Amino acid sequence: MPMELIFIIGMAVLLILCVKVKANAFISLLATALVMGLLSGMSGADTVAAITGGFSGTVKSIGIVIIFGIMLGNYLDAAKGTNRMAFDAVRLVGQKRAGLAMAITGYLVSIPVFSDAAFVILTPLVKAIHKKTRISLAILAVSLSAGLLSTHVFVPPTPGPLAAAGLLGIDIGRAILYGAFGAFFMTLAGWIFAEIYFRNKPDSYYSFRDEEEHKKDEALSIEDDTDLPGTLASLLPLVVPILLILLNTTCGMMLPEDSPVMTVVSFVGDSNIALAIGAVLAIITLGKRLGGKVIIDVMDKTLKDAGPIVFITSAGGALGQVLKVSGAGDSLAQMVLNTGLPFILIPFVISGLLKVVQGSGTVAVTTAATLCAPIAASLGLDPILIFLASGAGARLCCHVNDSYFWVYTNCMGYDMKTGLKTLSISNVVMSLGGLAATFICSLWL
Repeated sequence: MPMELIFIIGMAVLLILCVKVKANAFISLLATALVMGLLSGMSGADTVAAITGGFSGTVKSIGIVIIFGIMLGNYLDAAKGTNRMAFDAVRLVGQKRAGLAMAITGYLVSIPVFSDAAFVILTPLVKAIHKKTRISLAILAVSLSAGLLSTHVFVPPTPGPLAAAGLLGIDIGRAILYGAFGAFFMTLAGWIFAEIYFRNKPDSYYSFRDEEEHKKDEALSIEDDTDLPGTLASLLPLVVPILLILLNTTCGMMLPEDSPVMTVVSFVGDSNIALAIGAVLAIITLGKRLGGKVIIDVMDKTLKDAGPIVFITSAGGALGQVLKVSGAGDSLAQMVLNTGLPFILIPFVISGLLKVVQGSGTVAVTTAATLCAPIAASLGLDPILIFLASGAGARLCCHVNDSYFWVYTNCMGYDMKTGLKTLSISNVVMSLGGLAATFICSLWL
């Protein structure tokens, strides 16, 4: 059977299971790997060996990082460290530029905290700014979403980009640097679009599920930050791990491997250790506010939160190994060459289609990176371009099959129509901003 047909059948199986059957992404990815392996002519034993090998290899490379990354975010969430970042951002740029403040806040907060949870946490602040400044609620909410959703698909240790970096064999520090660059362009595009597009929209443009409830909705006072942790205590657990990882990457390019400095830096800058240090710093700086019971409860909650993400990501690794061993990946690369399309558009389109159809940005990024890794290997391309294009495509649309869409509409009180007119349309612009960043990077990579 032609490899191109096997690839099409595999994608059909994945989409049918995810969308029609509504099976868990973990089961869907494993089933797709099994089907594609068997159809490619691999024996049952070889297919199983490829699946288990790819699964275990992915767990080894990113499992611990995901767990400590989520733990760090949960501690910041529980101690209201994310609220402190938002307050400081508003004060930094001023209330009149609150849309920019929300974009900056989202950009920073979504690195350690899931975008869904972060939006819920920051909703009272958005409403408070809206009531005090009369800046359009859509400008504030969409700007915040631009920052949250950009780093969510681009910057490790967020699970999606972390998994993509692992699957593509990209150094985590390098992924953070280029991911931050891509997320900057994506956030900028979303914020500028919100400021221009929603600036003069009449009130009739927006509709709420319950107009009366919207009018009496309570909001947080933007002057009241007495119950929040300090700025340093909130930022330190987030900034230190990122700096350690980047230091490891930088020193690795400048120092010999046997250097005494490199010995220390390669240990503390290892992504597993760096994120563990971040989690410990969160306990040290915020632990007094939380108390012993909450600290332990957050640890337990982290394992429940991290489990599904580690499993789904590793199932993506299993699919990638099957593609590699079966030769389907090389065949896909040749098929891409024959289309004549710019190679950057291939992961962008695959990721975008998956995002539109099944809703999960993490699944879209992981799957696109898995499928397109052979393209980079076959054509001698820098895999960071696949990484960036996959992330950009994963923001192509946010609509009714995405949990964030419902978090956004419910927190803002919007009905579905207004959610589509505000959040969904802005995501298209954001995605193009991320794609522009990818093309810019391709000029020197």
